[in-house]
Amino acid sequence: MEEFIKILTEQMRCAKARDSVARELTNHIIDQTEVYEQSGMENDKAVAKAVHEMGDPVEIGVSMDRIHRPQTDWRMILLMFALSIAGLFCMMPIYGVERVLFRQGLFMLVGFAVTAVIYFIDYSIIGRVGAAAYIIVTILFIIGKHYMTVLNGRIPAMSILVYLYVPIFAGVLYQMRMRGYGAVFIGLVVCGATCLAMNYLSATFWVIVNIGGSMIVMLLAAIQKGMFGKCKKRMTAIVAAAVILPLIVFVWNISASWSAGSFRVMRLKAFLNREQYKEDAGYIYNVIADILRNAKFVGSGSSEYGVKLGVDVVRDNGLAPLFSIYTYGMIVGILLLILLAALVLRAVKIVYSQKNQLGFLVSMACMMVIFLNCLEGTLVNVGLFPFTNISMPFLAYGGSASFVYAVLIGLLLGVHRYEKVYTEETYADQPRWRMNLRIEKR
Repeated sequence: MEEFIKILTEQMRCAKARDSVARELTNHIIDQTEVYEQSGMENDKAVAKAVHEMGDPVEIGVSMDRIHRPQTDWRMILLMFALSIAGLFCMMPIYGVERVLFRQGLFMLVGFAVTAVIYFIDYSIIGRVGAAAYIIVTILFIIGKHYMTVLNGRIPAMSILVYLYVPIFAGVLYQMRMRGYGAVFIGLVVCGATCLAMNYLSATFWVIVNIGGSMIVMLLAAIQKGMFGKCKKRMTAIVAAAVILPLIVFVWNISASWSAGSFRVMRLKAFLNREQYKEDAGYIYNVIADILRNAKFVGSGSSEYGVKLGVDVVRDNGLAPLFSIYTYGMIVGILLLILLAALVLRAVKIVYSQKNQLGFLVSMACMMVIFLNCLEGTLVNVGLFPFTNISMPFLAYGGSASFVYAVLIGLLLGVHRYEKVYTEETYADQPRWRMNLRIEKR
């Protein structure tokens, strides 16, 4: 049997796939051997017959090589390039051609390099160092906070960098598999601790909501996958209770402070009553509505707010798509929406295709961040979401956003790359040494 497996796996060029294929075939031969032994056949003859029925090891190995090898997602790569170029064109009217080509163009090239590095690194490392990575990243964020620019009480760079917590959380969950209710409790504690840390690091409400919500969805998905045990309903109920209670407290605080006039309450009031607050916090919604109303299908619009919007608001709040509609026409907005939708759908497909638990969690983490930022950014740019600071994939100015989305796309490409290589669990979880002990009655 060992010789058969050796010849078969030698035909496979991907070394990472050999162990899992050898393990599956060995288990199949052992199972078939036991069947023959139960019918009265001796062990040696049973093994020989089971191996013989498998067929030619060379032919099987060549077939396995075609199936179990790394694959490149060219569609995702093309979408990344298309959105990167589109982002440069959207930023040129706002920041100037030279500044965009040299500064943001450099960030784009560095982002491509980061994506390539992440793509070729085995993503399963996240499953081994998830908890350690979480601690290290938190320490780096706390140190880096004191050296970053503060704008209106928040740190713009930190508001996007903290999204790296989400794929790291995938590794934390993976390390907790098959630990029952304790894993659920630890997942909830990490989620709560992350929200508190983000409140200190970024102080951006919707970033905290997005990341906290993503983590809860990932925790529920892990429960439904059976990663922590069989008591799925009870575990789901625990997570639901842990989420609903703070949500009730939050809604109660909002209602209690509705007349107090806090910053967040005023923004919510302005969103719900735009005419009443049109001279104050609701001003931006009237600007957005006027630009969209006076935009042309092709060419610059006629809104009186267009130039002022580009100077006063766009640079600090991520409204580059809206200003692009004003500058180039509605056709640009439609094309951007199509590209972003294609990016999200491609990410969803990668998640849906995963059979490996770690690959599922990592790809889901990246997909959730991309989806929420695309959705929130689109709604803010058309005035259908409370105005907040946003960072849309490849459409946000700055190095931090370029780096984060480069990491996320690199992880998605990496997960897809090994989709057909890891047939069961990640190879890193298999023991390096195995002892087979067989006791026979003579």
